[in-house]
Amino acid sequence: MLSRRALILALLFVFCEIHAKDVQECEHVAHQNYVCREIENFEQLCHYIQADWQNIKVINEHTAIENDDEPLPKLSTLRQLDLSQSGGLTLGRRGFSDFTSLQRLNLSHCQLEELQAKQFDNNAALISLDVSHNDLLRVERDLLRQMPNLVHANFSNNLIANVEMDAFKDLKYLEFLDLTTNEQENITLGSNANLRYLSISNNNIKNFKWCRLRGLPQLQELHLHSNWLEVLDASIFNVLPQLRVLNVSNNNIYEIQRNLFGGPGPDRTPLLRLLDYSSNNVKVLDNQVFSRLQQLETLNLWFNQISMISPTAFRGLVNLQSLQLQGNKICVLPDEVFANLTALQLLDLSKNNIRQLGANVFGSWVLRKLSYLDLSNNHIEELHPLALSSLPFLQQLRLRRNKLISLDIRMIAPLRRLRVLTLSENHLMELDQDLLTCLDKLTELEIHNNRLTFLPALEEPLLSQLRRISIEGNPWQCPCLDELTNWLHTNQVNYARAASGYFSGRKPLCIVTPMEHCVRDLQLVRAHGFVESYEQI
Repeated sequence: MLSRRALILALLFVFCEIHAKDVQECEHVAHQNYVCREIENFEQLCHYIQADWQNIKVINEHTAIENDDEPLPKLSTLRQLDLSQSGGLTLGRRGFSDFTSLQRLNLSHCQLEELQAKQFDNNAALISLDVSHNDLLRVERDLLRQMPNLVHANFSNNLIANVEMDAFKDLKYLEFLDLTTNEQENITLGSNANLRYLSISNNNIKNFKWCRLRGLPQLQELHLHSNWLEVLDASIFNVLPQLRVLNVSNNNIYEIQRNLFGGPGPDRTPLLRLLDYSSNNVKVLDNQVFSRLQQLETLNLWFNQISMISPTAFRGLVNLQSLQLQGNKICVLPDEVFANLTALQLLDLSKNNIRQLGANVFGSWVLRKLSYLDLSNNHIEELHPLALSSLPFLQQLRLRRNKLISLDIRMIAPLRRLRVLTLSENHLMELDQDLLTCLDKLTELEIHNNRLTFLPALEEPLLSQLRRISIEGNPWQCPCLDELTNWLHTNQVNYARAASGYFSGRKPLCIVTPMEHCVRDLQLVRAHGFVESYEQI
């Protein structure tokens, strides 16, 4: 028979084994941060918690959490609780009442259908609440009154169709509110004196008036994209004088009215920095439509139906840095339409119907900041020799997929800082030596899928900075191609693109000619029909 001392030691050993097993359920991952697995209820979680634990994440693979109504005072020490991977949560009457020190609560993906005020402690310490990706139907004021310290609230990806009027009014510290991807048809937020960020994107909003946001005087960022908006009424800045970002992309808006940007008074400049109207149905940009937006830095107008631009449409945008017009139906660019955009750095005009670029589109003043210009995927047949004369600081010029037959050296000569030039998928038959001489800073050149049969002899200092070039899909004379590839190898320029069928033997890289040397005379090339012979292969 075991002595009393031995029995005590045996029991102590068993207890320690059990306790060690329990502690192993929760893994220490950082200072005062733990991950606990297969937690079935808060009582079990309470059993593991030590006095110095502050942050816990629960990860369940085989169970969900069902909470009972017993008081659990040990939970009062926690500051952060993440149940987003708990497998689901069923809250009892006490809910989170015992988490009196909790500041950050993540309940996303918990299969919640409702949250009730009684499930939270009065005057809860919460500053961040994430209940995204659940099945919530309503947001009620009584619930949020329990959280007067809330700064960050995420209700996105639920089924919320109704937000009680002034539900957020009592949250004097609230700065961020996300209601993206819900079922709202009207905006009924009411007022909040401190809110800075609001997203009601991807809902069902169709009829909208700025006056519905009159109670948000500090709002700086508003996202209304992916709704059913057709018209925006006037004087946005009378209601939202602090607005810096407005995103109304992916709606059905067919017009941008100049009076939209009215307020907050003739002597005050609107503070808007980013305006996103992309993926709408706007057809026309009228005279000085953006003229009041003197602080605007980014204007996104891509994938609309814009076919007509007034010469003064962008007048007044003295701080504009990025202008995105790709994916429209622009055929003609008026003279001096971009002339006053002295801060512009990026201009994207790709995927339009532009056929020519005139001499005065960019005006006569040098646009010193413009470094990126994309004209690819148009129908450009002609570039005026002086079209880019105002852009000597351009570093990237993209002309891919047009109908260019030749390039005038007078157009390229001012672009001495150019580093990237894409000319692929045009109809170019020649790039002369003087033109390449101007490109002494070029590091990347795309000329694939043109009608080039030769390049000028590449001798120093031609293309001395080049690091990458694409050449396939041209009717190269084989001797010319040999010379070119030898030069590329010698100068360690990458040209073989693995994804191209030309370098895997499926398509020919060059055409065999009667001559053993490279013919660099375009008239002789035409006389021998090299291009036509290649196209028949």
